[in-house]
Amino acid sequence: MNGILNTILYFIMSTMLSTGATAVIEDTPAEVVENYFAALASGQQQIVQEYKDCDGLEQVEADVLKGLDYKIEDAIARNDVAVAKVMVTNRDFSKVGDNYKKDSHEYVMNHLYDKDITDKEKLAGECLKIYEKEVAEAADKSEEVSTEIFLPMVKNEDDDWQVLLKDDTRSALMGGLDLPGIEAGEEDGAKAEKPDMADTLRKSAVDNVLAQEEIPAYSVAQVQALDMSKPSGVSVEDLKLVTRYKLVGTEEKLYELEQNYNLNCLFLLGIASHESAYGTMQFHPNNVCGYGYSGFPSINDCLDTVGRVLAKNYLDPSGPYYKGNTIDSVNRTYAADPAWDSKVARKVSYFYGIISENHNKQLEKLK
Repeated sequence: MNGILNTILYFIMSTMLSTGATAVIEDTPAEVVENYFAALASGQQQIVQEYKDCDGLEQVEADVLKGLDYKIEDAIARNDVAVAKVMVTNRDFSKVGDNYKKDSHEYVMNHLYDKDITDKEKLAGECLKIYEKEVAEAADKSEEVSTEIFLPMVKNEDDDWQVLLKDDTRSALMGGLDLPGIEAGEEDGAKAEKPDMADTLRKSAVDNVLAQEEIPAYSVAQVQALDMSKPSGVSVEDLKLVTRYKLVGTEEKLYELEQNYNLNCLFLLGIASHESAYGTMQFHPNNVCGYGYSGFPSINDCLDTVGRVLAKNYLDPSGPYYKGNTIDSVNRTYAADPAWDSKVARKVSYFYGIISENHNKQLEKLK
């Protein structure tokens, strides 16, 4: 007999594991495994037994199981215990957790100022949708992974076989998917608390957001010392607090430029606000940044061009106009006015102050 299987068999006999037991009426260990996987495929059997009533788990488990395949490589039995060696293949769900963390963070930040963001039930519902979307995408697009597992079995008092699942085995069956911090409800007298996957996901998202640095309120002097090649960390909703007049509507573009380039978007907004009085004074059509001697098809086109030029030519050490990463360093080759840096810095400091006050107040409401 297989040495590994015998070792596991001895371990089962010694400890009689009892987690995740599933009754299966069959004669041989191989038939038990066949029956178990058939039940999984048909939806009659759940991998996560203790969460069978957990809100939101049904769709997740259905997506995880639809690509599950297996091959029984060996199976042995001794008295009332048995073990089978099985090669299981499934989609790779190991990145779902990180993708959910990123997307739920983005959702909360983009809706930070919505009146419903502090409604725990509504936010939990949105977080569940995000998680289900990540699982569904992994089920359709991720690569397949194969893992060798050992399924132990014991006979219960009715002489029915029971498959015993450990956490590592369950993880292999689920393609490495980690359910985000869900713990089964503990018994409280005769009543057990029903676990709620959606609310657990909400708490995970909120904890992740709160763990991020709050947006500080910088003085003018502090702004002048900042590295403008580093992102500000503000969201589109944050930017809507500080855009004015004809610069209203540029928030998506400013945020996009910060994500795509090594650029603090509040610096770019500060330039546009100073050079054109928030877009109300333009010497050339849509040229809100005072860049060059021509106009642009739109204000967003101007911001796109100037943002890219700042990032590559002024803030990148390999750029032709690079003198450093501060506003003063950019001033040396961008503007003729020697006081340009302090004027722009005052705008940026003003933006940080407004955003910091409102942003941090909203974060407190999430707790």
